[in-house]
Amino acid sequence: MCYSFAVPNNKLLSLLPIKFGVDASAWKQLRLDQKWESSSSKTEIQHVLGLKGQPRASQFRLPGAGERVYPRYFAPGVVSDGERNWLRPLRYSIRPERSAVDLATRYSLYNARLDRVLEAKTWRPLIGYRHGILPFTHFFEWVEQKGKKTQIQFMPQGRSLMWAPILWDYWMSPGNEVGYFSCALITDDPAPEVEAAGHDRSPIFLNADYVEIWLDAQSSSAEEWQKFLKGHRETVAYRHSLVA
Repeated sequence: MCYSFAVPNNKLLSLLPIKFGVDASAWKQLRLDQKWESSSSKTEIQHVLGLKGQPRASQFRLPGAGERVYPRYFAPGVVSDGERNWLRPLRYSIRPERSAVDLATRYSLYNARLDRVLEAKTWRPLIGYRHGILPFTHFFEWVEQKGKKTQIQFMPQGRSLMWAPILWDYWMSPGNEVGYFSCALITDDPAPEVEAAGHDRSPIFLNADYVEIWLDAQSSSAEEWQKFLKGHRETVAYRHSLVA
C-alpha cells in the first residue's frame, strides 16, 4: 500500500522518460470544480458528489510541489489518449465513471493490488484500457514498531524522481456540475528495504524503457499487462527514515 507521496516540482517532472503535453482543459476543469465547491453549500456538495456525509474539508485539494498527497487529494499524473501523453490533475483514489456514490471513504480505492487487478471489479475494466504513471519524489507508509504505528518515508537511492504505473478513470456528476480524473496506484510485493522496515507492499517503480509501452494500454491483454508489470521493474534501492 502507498499511504501518501510527495509531489515533484516542474523541473523534476521534466525528468520523466517520456514526452507529454499539459492538458490545459483538465487543469481548467479542476479550477472550475474548486470554484463550484466554494460557492456551494455542504448539503449540495454532498448530494452532487454522492458523499456519505457532509464534507469537512475541500474535495478538490491540490498540494503544491514538495507537499504530500493523501487519498482523495489531487496530483499531477501522465495518461495517454491513444495519440498523445497528457499531464493532468488526478484524484488519488479512483472514482468509477458511472458510480452514484463515492466509496473512497469506505474502501482503499487509491491502491490496486497487482495480484487482484484481473479479478477485482473496480480494476478489471481499467487494465488494458486506461493506463498512466504517477511521478513522485518519495512515499510514506505506516508500520508498526514496538506496538505503535509509525510513519516511515522511503526515498530511492541515487534518484530524485520515481514513477509508478496507475489505472485511471473519469467521473462526471449526473447533472454535469463537476467532473474530474482519478487514479489508483498499482502496488505489489515490497522492495527488500520496504519489507525490512516492516511494510508488506510498495509501489512499482516501472523501468524507464517501458513507460511508453505501458501507456499504450490497448496494445496487450489484461493478463499480459499483469505479467508485464511483474517483469519490467526499475532496479533501485530505498533509503528510509522515521517521520517526526
